[in-house]
Amino acid sequence: MTSQQPTHSLSRRTTLAALAGGSLALGLGSRAAAAQAEPVDHTGHPLTGMWLAMPPATLPEDPPFPAPSLFAADGTVLLSFPVCLRDANGVGFYSPAVGTWEPHDEQTGHFTAVQTITNIEGTLLSSITIDGFPHVSEDGQTFIDDGSLVTVTIRDPAGAIIAVVPPGTPGPPVTAVRMSPGVSGFPDDAPGEATPIN
Repeated sequence: MTSQQPTHSLSRRTTLAALAGGSLALGLGSRAAAAQAEPVDHTGHPLTGMWLAMPPATLPEDPPFPAPSLFAADGTVLLSFPVCLRDANGVGFYSPAVGTWEPHDEQTGHFTAVQTITNIEGTLLSSITIDGFPHVSEDGQTFIDDGSLVTVTIRDPAGAIIAVVPPGTPGPPVTAVRMSPGVSGFPDDAPGEATPIN
């Protein structure tokens, strides 16, 4: 007569060993993640701060739109787009583009940000990953991204890539003006040029 206890015991031992191995791997993974999450400080880079960017519209006949953009000293980036925009497929609802950035060189940053697009029913249509390279002027008050290094990746709702706009694709640049108290970044905000409302 054969007992099945050794099989259960072996199975239990194997399971415990696998769990222990998995725990060890998770522990090592957590340490690696913690090492990667060390705080950064980009305070000294000229891109750090709040900007009023003017990206090109989603349709060529429309003017650029204002997009307040934060490049934080801790390496996070937040690009605020209009909630609702029209494009070649109709009207879509756009989330802010959120991600991270780091210095590319002394005057240029490199950011990667992700944005989602839904329709009026709330169905996810696609996501956009933007890899941008804004170059800050010598005086630190404006930047331009001419598109020469920019990559835009468009994914379907499941995350599969459906299109990539490669670096150097012709198109208008993204420009920006640094914001500060009393200066919104719009051209008519220059000191002494405002028209009072009666």
